Amino acid sequence: MRSASYTIYKLRTAKPIWLKIENCEKKMVFIALIVALLQAASTEGSNQEPSLDDVPLSIYVDASKEIDYFISLAKSIDEKQRILEEALARLSAEVKATEERWNESVSAEVKATEERWNERMSAVVKATEERWNERLSAEVKETQWLIESKIFRMSVAVKATEERWNKRLSAEVKATEERWTEKMSILENKFKNLSNQLTKSPDIATLHKRPAELACEKITSKLQSIGVTSITDVAVHLGAFTEGGFKLWELCYFALIDTRFVLTAADCLSSHNVTTLELNLYIVLKKVKAIHIHPEFSINPALNNIGLIEMNSEVEYTFDLYPACMYTSAFNPKSGLMERGTKVQIVADSECLNKHTTQLLPNQMCVKSLTHNCRQKGEPIFVLNEETFSKHQLVGIIGKRSCIDEPYVITNVFAYLDFIESIVWPKKEN
Repeated sequence: MRSASYTIYKLRTAKPIWLKIENCEKKMVFIALIVALLQAASTEGSNQEPSLDDVPLSIYVDASKEIDYFISLAKSIDEKQRILEEALARLSAEVKATEERWNESVSAEVKATEERWNERMSAVVKATEERWNERLSAEVKETQWLIESKIFRMSVAVKATEERWNKRLSAEVKATEERWTEKMSILENKFKNLSNQLTKSPDIATLHKRPAELACEKITSKLQSIGVTSITDVAVHLGAFTEGGFKLWELCYFALIDTRFVLTAADCLSSHNVTTLELNLYIVLKKVKAIHIHPEFSINPALNNIGLIEMNSEVEYTFDLYPACMYTSAFNPKSGLMERGTKVQIVADSECLNKHTTQLLPNQMCVKSLTHNCRQKGEPIFVLNEETFSKHQLVGIIGKRSCIDEPYVITNVFAYLDFIESIVWPKKEN
């Protein structure tokens, strides 16, 4: 049994080598021992016979010196390894610093190169854009000039055509005007001759007048007979209703148009049971005999809002109570309209249009009071005609009560003269 400082190695040919190492401080000792073992084996093997290959070989080595040597060698190797590692660390730091410097240099060069290329590309793009703009501007100007030339030629052609047509139309209009002037002159002469013939024959002249016109002549004659020689702007033929003994003057008015008939809004007659009429500031009372509402009257929509009341006895003419004449012209009066002492004027239909009224009917008119006052249903609108002494002529009646100072719609009584005449002045009585 050997001491612990010795190591036993057993080597067999063509078989594994078994190693046992005790008290090894460094890994290099093991490597050194293997090297020594190999050297010893090679030395012994050169002096032995080949038959000894099958015999186990025992080698006894005093490895204390070798161990010290190899420990020293290992320390030297560790030191060199440390030096190498430090050198590698310094080299790595230098490489890293060099890499950073190169990166900064390359980045600066790339940035400078990029700026130079951007400047060059910007200059190239700008130059190209300028060239294209010049080319496009030249082409646009040329195209614009061509278009203006064509427009000018077309304008000249249109103007020449217009002048030719104007000349032709002027000549045709002038010729047509001359022909119509001749025809109108002939018609006027015929009309004058016919008028002269009618004037010479009173019976024939009477036959060509409307019943309302004949009634107005009777009213004028009657007023003259009682001494009325002038007219005022006060409607003395205005009155109100009573229903069961209660006055409706705040709701409905009417106009006296004959000694036995008054004209009002059909809305008043359809919504109230009128029994008595009050005339001449409610002094004269008349009982109602019959009510005549237009056969085509409707409340919604408001159409043909007109009606007549027949009294049971005639009204006596006085200075402050007499019938009004009917306005018998198809043309609306231009001035002189009155509403209970207030001046009224006809305005455009558009001033009466709103969300409830989108279009006026031919039998309606839009009027406006020049002073603010409340208007009642059935209240009459008159025109004063002092030249012919026809007194008050009834133009229209109000269909809706209102106190708003705005234009309002009235019913044009001329559109209903046939209805009025058929009841008040039937043909059999003329």
